[in-house]
Amino acid sequence: MFNSPLYFIALWLVPLFAVLYWYAFKRQQRTLAGLFEKQMAERLVPKISTGRTVFAAGLTLLSLTLGIIALAGPLFGVYDEKVSQTGTDVFILLDVSRSMLAEDVAPNRLARAKSDIQDLLGRVAGDRIGLIVFAGKPIVKVPLTTDQGFFLEVLREINTNSAPRGGTAIGDAVRKALSVMPPDAARQQSLVLITDGDDQESMPLEAAKEAAGCNVRILTVGLGDTKEGSRIPLRDENGTLTYLKHNGQEVWSKVNEAELETIAKITGGAFVSAGTKSFDLGAIYADSIGKLQGTAAGTEQRQKSQQQYQIFLFVSILCLLGVLTLQL
Repeated sequence: MFNSPLYFIALWLVPLFAVLYWYAFKRQQRTLAGLFEKQMAERLVPKISTGRTVFAAGLTLLSLTLGIIALAGPLFGVYDEKVSQTGTDVFILLDVSRSMLAEDVAPNRLARAKSDIQDLLGRVAGDRIGLIVFAGKPIVKVPLTTDQGFFLEVLREINTNSAPRGGTAIGDAVRKALSVMPPDAARQQSLVLITDGDDQESMPLEAAKEAAGCNVRILTVGLGDTKEGSRIPLRDENGTLTYLKHNGQEVWSKVNEAELETIAKITGGAFVSAGTKSFDLGAIYADSIGKLQGTAAGTEQRQKSQQQYQIFLFVSILCLLGVLTLQL
């Protein structure tokens, strides 16, 4: 196994260098033959050992090959690592409806939400975290995992096409999370709901009651202008800006804070009226849901692959030193 196997593309340099070495050696011989007669060349020019030259070239090519392998990050052998377990499962419910493109929050609501989620990750280290995106229908993008690197990879690719359009189905997103949340009485469970709009008849308050019955707390975050709302920008392939319309009228998206606050209250969670202000989602989570859920429940040992690039790098350097020695 390798951390970065993409570096193996550079192995094409090895045969290229081999050809260049051979070409340079032959050219040197031809140049000497053209300048001096054989007997004169033997007296004036130090004899070039073919074997010594081939050996030096071989060491150089071996050093290059081992260096590329070291860059690829070879993994073999395992070691035990203790990992703190907080016993908490957290699903992020992220609204990806087109209204999240509104720019009343810089650069837009969706980009801001993704940035806030990254801030949250530092507060849930060791916890299992998952991602559900929703618009007209919820989609599980990341099942519960402790692999934050994978979570971030998926999060970066999220856009308004990541879930079927057709409104903002908050209640369906909550029910989807409850259906994929593993029943485990030993683990605390919570949802972080980030949205900017009204629900489209998905009965979110009833879904909140279901969550409360499962002891799942919900932290709700309302993004966007709470007074006038904001228009939803649309750009065509040429970059021309227009705004979403319905029945000939421009659509203005405004947060239904009362509903989000009620959802949080029903589940014993917390409501964040983010509006267009900056805030630290990680700190808010830690001060609200995090405190209610307590601290670490213990540790567990996990086996991880051992990084072994040092071996290949060391031998690569030795080969280069050998080449320098041959040239002295």
